[in-house]
Amino acid sequence: MNDLKVVLKKKNIPVLVDFCLDESVEFTVKPQSFPDTDWEFTMKISDIKTAVVAGMFLRENRIEISGIDQQKYKKPQPKKNKEEDIPEKPANTKQQEGKDNKEDTSTIF
Repeated sequence: MNDLKVVLKKKNIPVLVDFCLDESVEFTVKPQSFPDTDWEFTMKISDIKTAVVAGMFLRENRIEISGIDQQKYKKPQPKKNKEEDIPEKPANTKQQEGKDNKEDTSTIF
């Protein structure tokens, strides 16, 4: 059996308790010594199915697992296309160029 520890505020505990009761997951809740408002919630994970469901639930509710470096498991940002990196020229420059050419040809005739 593996334990999954989560640190929660008091207002978030009922959501996690409801999940554990629905999925028949054994859990314990202890107050933390510092800060006073946080509680340590420990779920006993017995099989892979429960682990996957618990992970999906925690992610959906934006609850972070304590003891895991979140920077290590962040999603990679999608790469930008090269076309997006090149700034577009304003449309006004083409119109100004066209006006300059008309003025030059009008003075010749």
